[in-house]
Amino acid sequence: MNITAPILLEPLAGSTLVFTGQPQTLLIENAGSSGVRTLFLELQVSTDQGFQRIVYQADRISLGSNGRTTHVLTSPLGAGYSYYWRTRAVDGANTGPYSATASFRVVPPTVIDPPIAVSPSGKLNTNRPEFRVTNGTISGTTGVAYRFDLSTNANFSSLVAIVTVPVNGSGSTTMTVGELPYNTTYYWRVRGSDGATESNYSNTLSFTTADPPAPPVPTPGGGGPIVGVPLGPGGRAPAGGGVPSYGPSIVQAVARAYPAALANSCQERGGSWQFMDLVVDALRTYDTRWGYNGKRGNANDPSHDVVAYNYGSGPDLHSTTVYIIDIIGGHCGSNPVPGWIDVTAATAAGGSIGRWISRGRF
Repeated sequence: MNITAPILLEPLAGSTLVFTGQPQTLLIENAGSSGVRTLFLELQVSTDQGFQRIVYQADRISLGSNGRTTHVLTSPLGAGYSYYWRTRAVDGANTGPYSATASFRVVPPTVIDPPIAVSPSGKLNTNRPEFRVTNGTISGTTGVAYRFDLSTNANFSSLVAIVTVPVNGSGSTTMTVGELPYNTTYYWRVRGSDGATESNYSNTLSFTTADPPAPPVPTPGGGGPIVGVPLGPGGRAPAGGGVPSYGPSIVQAVARAYPAALANSCQERGGSWQFMDLVVDALRTYDTRWGYNGKRGNANDPSHDVVAYNYGSGPDLHSTTVYIIDIIGGHCGSNPVPGWIDVTAATAAGGSIGRWISRGRF
């Protein structure tokens, strides 16, 4: 009398099952017998290949119809483990061989709960807001990132920015989009994704950027009021920072608002300091570390087209710990243009230095 080995069908060997809280279901191709006695299946599930740590066992499973048997475990196998299973047929007097062993892994479900939008909200006193959310619950996955949607309408039919940042492990995540137009209302929301699973959207918040700053009072030295140029909130950055990123846009804005000043910026040919003064004054509304540059370190010979930024910890005046930036391309040529070229390294390579000066203006 001969009893054949059953065949394990599902879960497929090496497959991964997501834990649902429900008992797992196994599918087996029935064994055969040359005898007349009724066959039953014995089933073992273990956490090791040698079946020394059996976590589930069934000794009398009736064979299903159509040559296959479906068996639902009496309780779910826990997540976070690999399992090995096998089965064999018995008829009460005879025992058949075990099937080939197969394995599967049970993993926790992926949970990406939506974050909670915290700020900005309401009327702001800046047009450079920082966006902050409280992280939602994340489990069963890695590499989750938050996508921030920014729109000028509440239904998000027209997005003005989409920014994706990794989730910060501190419990909250922030991002910035830079400078936004003044006195403009925006709506924003966030959702998380690991590339395969997405959360629902967070709550939606709205905010209105600050009103445009009033034009400054006239400044000494020929600069005059700065009109038509986005100005900063004032203040002073900590020492040791890099070259601020807003500089190029300020030079471009001054050139657009004062094209005649740019065209007449060649002092060597009778031009004025107006364009340089306007740029320096505008930059100083963002950070008082900005000033003029003394050519080759000479405090008595101000550069006509280069500004300086003191990144050191000491006083500004006569500091040589400066970044020096050329702000006029083709200066004294037939068509000067606004520029932003960091010449700090090139100046040092040429054996020279920059020096912060004020030209007696501040």
